[in-house]
Amino acid sequence: MRVAFVIWPAPAHLYPLVPLAWALKAAGHEVCVASHPAIAAEVASMGLTPVSVCDADSMPGLVGPGGAYEEERADLARITEGLGLAPDHPDREHWDVLTQYYVPSMWDFLPYRGSADDPMPAMDGLVSFTRTWRPDLVLWDPTVPGAAVAARVSGAAHARWWTAPDVFCKGIDLIDAHDNATDGPPLDNPLAESVRPLAERYGVTVDRELLLGQWTVNPQPATFGPEVSAHTQSVRWIPHSRQEAMPEWLYRAPDRPRVAISLGLSERSFMEGGWDHIPALFEALSELDVEVVATLNRLQLSAVGKIPDNVRVVDFIPLNQLMPTCALLIHHGGMGTALPAIANGVRQIVVDFADHKITTTELLQGQTARSRYSLGPGAARYVTESGAGVVINVSHPDVFEMREAIQRVLTEPSFGQGAERLRRELLATPSPAETVPILERMTAAHRAA
Repeated sequence: MRVAFVIWPAPAHLYPLVPLAWALKAAGHEVCVASHPAIAAEVASMGLTPVSVCDADSMPGLVGPGGAYEEERADLARITEGLGLAPDHPDREHWDVLTQYYVPSMWDFLPYRGSADDPMPAMDGLVSFTRTWRPDLVLWDPTVPGAAVAARVSGAAHARWWTAPDVFCKGIDLIDAHDNATDGPPLDNPLAESVRPLAERYGVTVDRELLLGQWTVNPQPATFGPEVSAHTQSVRWIPHSRQEAMPEWLYRAPDRPRVAISLGLSERSFMEGGWDHIPALFEALSELDVEVVATLNRLQLSAVGKIPDNVRVVDFIPLNQLMPTCALLIHHGGMGTALPAIANGVRQIVVDFADHKITTTELLQGQTARSRYSLGPGAARYVTESGAGVVINVSHPDVFEMREAIQRVLTEPSFGQGAERLRRELLATPSPAETVPILERMTAAHRAA
């Protein structure tokens, strides 16, 4: 069986798929990862075959989730108004994450409300690749929905590969519910309007299967939510990232409880500011009998004066190496950060800018200052409702409150019990190796004859 993963070109979109890709290879299947050439070297470093679907010169810049696309974002704001979800509606958060972050990420590859004649070099390259290589299965990142067109054109079975809350399907479910409840004209679907130009170019019908895949593979814990109508196959999240030689200080057992701080690779890639809470966090930790490992870079440390004696700063260290030695992880709510802690039964504190929710105006101006991390609220609910940790509001950093929260999570047994519950839930999910036969059966049932 030939399997092609198609991803948005960022490490956070690559690392979670590596264990499943290795499991497929170990079972004798051919595997490649197709994307923009910007991620090719990182793919190769994972022991996987990269396929660059365009030349860097033909598509040199990637905007990502923030900035640019002013007219397109204004149109999304119009659709949001038509949907009529109040700001405090429980589903508004999912809709905002979809339309403010993920849908704009698609537009680096696909012209929103564009024409079939518009330039789409990466997607044309992907179609050409699938027609030539003839994959049996395409596992595609929803932020690159043109991969579903390429799969359908080549006759491959195709499924979405996603590693976060399924706000894509939730968005479609919300639109469907709105249209079924009103007599007015149906709402435009921003996912459909993003993929339509490519679909029309290749004579493919834009339907629910094209937008949501024939099924979905998602290693996010099922209880994280939200509930969606898509058929989802769970697979255990195996923590993985770029690997480095393990330093001697790391594999020695710490003399004191080890506290890790990780605020996200993606966060520091897309955010220029908003790190003013780090000095207060360091001060809160400085008077505790703990050893701190802070995976922060120069930008994130720009507001810090003297680094406390009990804090070790490293620009990067693989969390699958660090988490087994830790008693507590303080983080921003990213799935790629929370899951290594869950896999190792580590207690958690999620820092949340609860008083600041990014606005459409800020996005139109370019998202460079601190905003509330898109997945942070969901991760915070998951951690707190399971009893594995607490949330700290860092909109207005308070050293005393931070120190009190850290001491409480470290010392109260209930948080350890909650962390262990999450670890056992993860272990009950099929491993990548156990998932391979399921993918084989699904592929045989769905690919074109």
